[in-house]
Amino acid sequence: MKPPYQSVLVIDDHKMIINGIRVTIEHLFEQFHEAYSGESGVEQAVKHQPQLVIVDFRLPDIEGNMVVKEVRYKCPQSRILAYSFNFDENAVNKMFSVGVNGYVLKNEDEGEFLKAIETIMLGRDYYCREARNHIINRISFQDDNTRHLIQDMEFTSKEVEIIRLICYQKTAREISDQVYLSERTVEQYRSNINKRIGARNLVGVIKFALKNGLIRIEEL
Repeated sequence: MKPPYQSVLVIDDHKMIINGIRVTIEHLFEQFHEAYSGESGVEQAVKHQPQLVIVDFRLPDIEGNMVVKEVRYKCPQSRILAYSFNFDENAVNKMFSVGVNGYVLKNEDEGEFLKAIETIMLGRDYYCREARNHIINRISFQDDNTRHLIQDMEFTSKEVEIIRLICYQKTAREISDQVYLSERTVEQYRSNINKRIGARNLVGVIKFALKNGLIRIEEL
């Protein structure tokens, strides 16, 4: 029976871990590629343009989030699953901020790992419970009423990140570099956000973000 997906690239500096992942998922992919450093991982990704990239946060040369940035730019069609050995809030924050499609721990059981891959390959995001809880906490709001109001407005994680960057007084060019969108698209996001939250200027956006816990006053 032909595997459902074409190719996967695993970036990890531990060969035993890569071998374990191979055994677990090789039935899902026609091609299995591997790399043992961030630099070689980016090279392999550019060469093979894999449908899925699985990348460790801690690599011997550069952190996984920097690898993800490069892969996102050079392989825009690739889906990306990040992971680390232990739950690390810093790792989750960094990987989430560069737009990975999922995050799991290495010590998750085989079923959880396969579920993550299958969910991501269906075009949805998948975060293990620990990572999901931390991300929710990171962008959570001060009270339940506000939280429901925000959810009703259906803010995406991309929009939340753009609101935060606007508050930091980033230019459209700087925001576009960070969220991997064109300047024109960023301006469209900015305009739509202003209309939805009823903000006429930067001060209005900052007030909204502070009230809803998207930023803290000490961050400004």
